[in-house]
Amino acid sequence: MSLSVNDADVFSRVLKKARKKMHLTQATCAELLDYSLSFQKDLERGRCSPSIENFYHICRTLNISADECVFPDSHDADSTYHKLLRLLSQCDESCLKILMATATAIISEKNNPST
Repeated sequence: MSLSVNDADVFSRVLKKARKKMHLTQATCAELLDYSLSFQKDLERGRCSPSIENFYHICRTLNISADECVFPDSHDADSTYHKLLRLLSQCDESCLKILMATATAIISEKNNPST
């Protein structure tokens, strides 16, 4: 099942934006993703849509939020919150425990300031 025309347009814009943000040419991006240059160009033109497996691969490789593609009007993918969410998937359990303790301490201090 392919994306609707509107969804393919949204995905193509997000893909192109992510590629440019990483300072990649279409050829370099295609190589990074292990796709042909013609497939990369077709994706960016909205002429075709990726399979769910390829969608996942593209999002993970280019650090694209799937929410940005699925809910383009309701999510600011460049927000600190979304950047943090994308980074969390790259953390191991030890890092996650440190982040959890840090966030808990920050929230606790914010809710109970010592004056």
